[in-house]
Amino acid sequence: MTLKHSSFNSPVEIGTRIALILTSLDQRFALDDLVILDYALLYSKEFGGPDNLHPALPNHIAEIAHRREVMPKSLSFLSKRGLIQMIVDESGYYYSANENTIDFVSCLQSPYFKRSWVRLNWVSENIDKVLSTKILELKGLS
Repeated sequence: MTLKHSSFNSPVEIGTRIALILTSLDQRFALDDLVILDYALLYSKEFGGPDNLHPALPNHIAEIAHRREVMPKSLSFLSKRGLIQMIVDESGYYYSANENTIDFVSCLQSPYFKRSWVRLNWVSENIDKVLSTKILELKGLS
């Protein structure tokens, strides 16, 4: 049996960015909001923000579908280890940072994560704009 492994946009990589997002924005978010926030973190220029964290490859908008598929695994990975808090109420499932999330992200010192904080500061200041952006707007079809 051959195991297929990808470190690019893997549950661990996406989960680490989710931990950054939840710590930086300090509020609870539903899955679909986290998908858009993660995309905005990587491709902030498309939202009118700083240069992208990742290179804008052709058709990278398709990453949203992949991210939506993998993110539940990322959230489960983080939750099982106590690195995020899952909140369930009558309106749905939400995720937020906890003390362990803060401890975890404080250990991330690479240049990649330092550049991530710059974009997260911008996302924080523009969160309403980011979360109200429609996929068609990102594709230039609206």
